[in-house]
Amino acid sequence: IVLGPGSALYGPDTANGVLHLITRSPLESPGNTVSLAVGERSAFQGAFRSAFLVDRNFGVKISGQVFSAEEWPHVDSTEWRAQELAVADPEACILDREARGLTRAQAELACSRIGNRDYRIRRYAMEARADWRYSDRGTLVGTFGATDISGIELTGLSAVQIKNWLYQYVQARLTYDRWAVQAYFNITGSGDAFFLRDGVPLIDRSTLSVVQVQNGFSLLEGRQDFTYGWDYFSTRPESQGTIYGDFETDNDVTEWGVYLQSKTVLSPRVDLIAAGRIDAHSILPDYVFSPRVALVVKPDDQHALRFSYNRAFSTPTALNYFLDIGAGFPAGGLGRLGYSSRAFGSGRAGFAWQNADGSLRGMRSPFNPAGAGVLLPADQPTLWQLGLGVANQQSPFPADVLAVLQGLTPSAADVDMMYFDTNDEAQGLRPLSALTLPDVPAVRETNTETIEVGWSGVFENALRISLDVYYKKQNDFVSPLVVETPLLHLDRGGLEAWIGSAYVPARVEDLIARGLTLEEATAQATAEAAVLAPELAEGIGLIPLGVATSDVPQMANGGADLIATYRNLGDLDLWGGDVALQWLLNREWTMSATYSHVSENWFRIDGSTTLALNAPADKATLGLAYRNEALGVSASARARYTGSFPFQSTDFEGTNCIPDAPSPDDCIDAYALFDMTLGYKVRNTAATVELGVSNVANTAYRSFVGVPAVGRLAMLRVRYDF
Repeated sequence: IVLGPGSALYGPDTANGVLHLITRSPLESPGNTVSLAVGERSAFQGAFRSAFLVDRNFGVKISGQVFSAEEWPHVDSTEWRAQELAVADPEACILDREARGLTRAQAELACSRIGNRDYRIRRYAMEARADWRYSDRGTLVGTFGATDISGIELTGLSAVQIKNWLYQYVQARLTYDRWAVQAYFNITGSGDAFFLRDGVPLIDRSTLSVVQVQNGFSLLEGRQDFTYGWDYFSTRPESQGTIYGDFETDNDVTEWGVYLQSKTVLSPRVDLIAAGRIDAHSILPDYVFSPRVALVVKPDDQHALRFSYNRAFSTPTALNYFLDIGAGFPAGGLGRLGYSSRAFGSGRAGFAWQNADGSLRGMRSPFNPAGAGVLLPADQPTLWQLGLGVANQQSPFPADVLAVLQGLTPSAADVDMMYFDTNDEAQGLRPLSALTLPDVPAVRETNTETIEVGWSGVFENALRISLDVYYKKQNDFVSPLVVETPLLHLDRGGLEAWIGSAYVPARVEDLIARGLTLEEATAQATAEAAVLAPELAEGIGLIPLGVATSDVPQMANGGADLIATYRNLGDLDLWGGDVALQWLLNREWTMSATYSHVSENWFRIDGSTTLALNAPADKATLGLAYRNEALGVSASARARYTGSFPFQSTDFEGTNCIPDAPSPDDCIDAYALFDMTLGYKVRNTAATVELGVSNVANTAYRSFVGVPAVGRLAMLRVRYDF
């Protein structure tokens, strides 16, 4: 485990540390292991490992696992409401899915499975590995693995029901002295997966290809050491349009980086470590530099002090750039009017909502006879014609009256355009002149700078303590998806006054052409206007006639979409600390404890935007372990505490504990849990029996928003080595 920012050596997306899992080589650990476990929630687990030597320099290992259980139940209120609407009006549900590109049969299937959760968890995994020690100085390792999963998984957009999601990988590693070369290829196959909130299929056939090379050398009799390397990453997202929509043919991402680390022995007790890395990204406009400097001081063999500075970065995901997915009808009456929701990435170059003069790039309307996805000018004449069409559908006008009304053209001086922000409904309608919609730039990397002081010490070879204190500065956070496009209206008061003044002369001219005198025409036109003006103004003024949009090509194939997208947010600062101890009380008893604290777990960015850290400010553990090898008995007990915290992740939000940050769900409550294990190695056999109980008191708790409340899980396991 490498804590803290690790980009200088390990590259992108290591701002919080690196966890490296190393499995046993068949060359060093031949043998066989079989284990079976049963437990609560109908849990069953079987696993095996078989490693053998073909000769003393070539070994093979095969391992596998099967797991099944019943997930804890959970009711997602959004799923439940969507299921109710689909049952109440199945045709509307089907039409919505057809509008998103599904066939009639696919739409019917999607509507039938909204909210239909299958709580059965199934996981099958296998791995085959071969190790060849081709010389005393080098080894070649080849690995193939596959995992098949069925169950419910949480995504940023909603929970997904998956069946037979297959993940496969192939890896080759070559080492020779300090040379290390590896290449691996990961491929995802989503099986039969669908979003539980709308039943729409989720298809993922993405691949990741990676090549990494590392070497090192020493100078000055080992007092100066260098490590250098090169990494290459190729991500190829593939969703057949279900995730990346119109970005599907232009969503490949390529990254590469080079690094150099220096370790200088300044004295027998002082080491200076410095590293630097430069990364390039096929979308980011600039190279990213990640430096690291650390001074390690060892006053004696039992204590060490560390002073370090790190700068790490996290690259935007493929979703941040290329997400293009329909989110169905928005809640309330907007869906019934024909508006839809859509989640949209920033693309490679970003996009704009407004022109340089403040006017909107355009709008789309469900009332457009030419189609809801057609880009329209966002101006008064267009809104007037759309509103008139809606009013005529609701209560048809006489043909001659309709013709006159259609011939009228309001200007900006006649009627104000208004907008309605769905994120700030309390403000109501506001003049469009007050609207500011900043451009949406291409999402950038998030940078993390950390200054850390750490100490570790061992006392009397029994008590080990480590303490770390850090200050962290992060910038350009990527926001959750936020709806940015406002709804457009015509001002009711201005509309009524304009209709009253514009209708009469136009109607008088029409009536005179039909044979009436000027006096008769004026009287009739005035009487009609007195009725039409207030009725039309009220009917049209209350209806959102369009939604602001952009003119980027990828938005052209949608409908009248309320667009949610990502943005980079401002800077935030926090500090924190971690302490851990392990105390060997005697040969049999060991006590351990940890505590972590961060100064803030939510932030107010730019005075308005709320950002949650999605982690508690405080968490702690306290454990006690017993091991008696002579008796073959082992036992442990652990208490763990997690403080409360707000949570935000795209469509899952629990921020009610933050002032002025209402959300659909509550923050995560604090919880304290107690775990225990008991183990016994059966005498004169290679069998071990272990009972593990997580959450002994069966305390219901949530770890995130959108997941079920979890209770106790007890598992009894038997393992046999031969």
